[in-house]
Amino acid sequence: MCNTVWVGVDLAKKSFYAALAPLGTRPDEWAKLHHRAFEHSAAGVTALCTWVEHGGYTREHIAGVCVEATGSLAWRFVELLEERLGPVSIVNPAYPHQFAKSMGLREKTDRTDACALALYGMALRPVPRALPSTRARSLRELADLYAAARSDLTATENKLGERITSDFVRKRLKTRRRQLQKELDAIEKEMDTLRAQDPQAVQDAERMQTIPGVGPKTARLLLAHLGDLRQYTRAELTARAGLYPRQHQSGTSVRKRPRLAKGGGAAIRAALYMAALNARRYCPHLRAFADRLKHNGLSNMAALGAVMRKLLL
Repeated sequence: MCNTVWVGVDLAKKSFYAALAPLGTRPDEWAKLHHRAFEHSAAGVTALCTWVEHGGYTREHIAGVCVEATGSLAWRFVELLEERLGPVSIVNPAYPHQFAKSMGLREKTDRTDACALALYGMALRPVPRALPSTRARSLRELADLYAAARSDLTATENKLGERITSDFVRKRLKTRRRQLQKELDAIEKEMDTLRAQDPQAVQDAERMQTIPGVGPKTARLLLAHLGDLRQYTRAELTARAGLYPRQHQSGTSVRKRPRLAKGGGAAIRAALYMAALNARRYCPHLRAFADRLKHNGLSNMAALGAVMRKLLL
């Protein structure tokens, strides 16, 4: 019989916990699931495959492997696994967390997280994700480094804007500002070098910059964080960036103003923010669009969020 079990894996830096959920298992039976801890290494992943096989499951019996999106930890695990247990679904951590709450789990341990992930995969069958290329992961790492350096530069500039008595502190801050600016320039140059290796990405960046308000920095960061935008539907793209309205109303007494869902796409929204400001100022079409939304009762920030969404789409 094929596709009879889901494997849930809760990842940590040095170890991971795995649980097996046979199809048909009820959520309230989570404590009965087979589980075990492993070392997060090539030997540990091999031990996981052996453990699953000794449990009576070959690859054809495994419906899928479900892990949380934990950045480089998740991709490292996928690389080590090499599809020996079949396709791996990397899911937003918020989804299995809410699923665990719906199961009535009051404790949070590696074991309960692994069991919840296995049951979440069994119940909802999340779509597997392909391992991104080395170039794509390098671009994402550079984008994260750029965001950290940019944050440090902003903090340094804000400090220089204050009244500083010490000449030594002022000189060190100015030196730090120059160093951070050089670092940002170097990161941008490296990102452009990597992007030049993919003619399609170069063409996409050029086409992006024909949109009012979108310049080289915005195009560079969006491509680094999102990759090829063709892989997303419109709904998936706005969800990835957190640029969709979240309603909050119940009955007749609770009726709050809709707000952006936000979530894990903070870097994408940061890249679009200045682009939306410039587009709203200099593009008549988008300025009229934002003004119409404000006239209909949306706040200034909500209208700007709608412009960000329109630019992204």
